Amino acid sequence: MTFEEKLERLKEIVETLEAPDTLELDASLTLFEEGVSLVRSCRELLDAAEVRVQNVSQEENGDIGAESIVEDENGV
Repeated sequence: MTFEEKLERLKEIVETLEAPDTLELDASLTLFEEGVSLVRSCRELLDAAEVRVQNVSQEENGDIGAESIVEDENGV
């Protein structure tokens, strides 16, 4: 499952859990557990992507680091 697919599934889960009186407790808990797992998996993918960006930036620009990336995102 791609990052985008996981994110879409997570959105579906949130919508289902937010709908009033649509699920029994056990079904809600099962969906919640799936959602937590998806969040963790997406976070791992984002962390890996961040490392890749940092590595490419270092290769291209010498010693640029994560602090420089954060500064650039903030417009500083």
